[in-house]
Amino acid sequence: MTNNILSTFYHNLMPLFPPRTEKYLHQLKPQDLQHSSFRYIFSVKSMTEISHLIEDSVIETRGVADVHVSFQYFSRIDAQLDQYKKVAESSNGLWLYGIPDAPLPQLPRTIGISTSGTPLENYWFVVAYGEGIYATLLAEEIDPEDGQRLYEGFFTFEAETSYQIISLLHQMFPMQVPLPIAPQDHGKE
Repeated sequence: MTNNILSTFYHNLMPLFPPRTEKYLHQLKPQDLQHSSFRYIFSVKSMTEISHLIEDSVIETRGVADVHVSFQYFSRIDAQLDQYKKVAESSNGLWLYGIPDAPLPQLPRTIGISTSGTPLENYWFVVAYGEGIYATLLAEEIDPEDGQRLYEGFFTFEAETSYQIISLLHQMFPMQVPLPIAPQDHGKE
C-alpha cells in the first residue's frame, strides 16, 4: 500500500542512527545539535524542544525552506499556534498533516493534509527542506508508559534524508505535495 512507504522507510533507517537518551539532548549546545544525528525514545516535552529547533531555523532563514509537519491531530496545533504563525510567514510553504478533528487555523502558504486511516496517524514529524536548511525529526508514537505519550524516532540534518521523506510524502499525496528539488539541484532552478 502506498501509504505504508513512509513506515517502511522509517523502520529501514532507524538502525543507521546511534541511540541516545533525553539526557543526551540536554547536554548538547544548540550549535552541536545542528551537526548531530541520532535516534531516541523521547517524551512530548523533548519532542517539542527538537521541533522548535527546526522551526526556529526556518523562522531565522525566511523564504528558504518548505516545511512539512505532522501534529497527528489538527487540534494539537492550538498549543503551538503562535510559533506556527511565524513558521508559516517565514517558510516558502507549510504542509500540516493530521487527523482533521478540528479545523486548521488560516495561515499563509499552508496546506492541510488528512492522514485519517493511514499509518501516518502514528507519526510526529517536522521536516524543513530548502537550500542550506535540511532538518528532519521523524518519530513513531510507541506504547505509552504510565500514561505518558512516548515517541521513538530520529533527528538529523542530512539533506538526503529530508529529500527522501518529502519525496515519499509526494508519492502518498501527489495532488497536495509537490515533488521536491534534489539537494544537489538547489540554486539551479
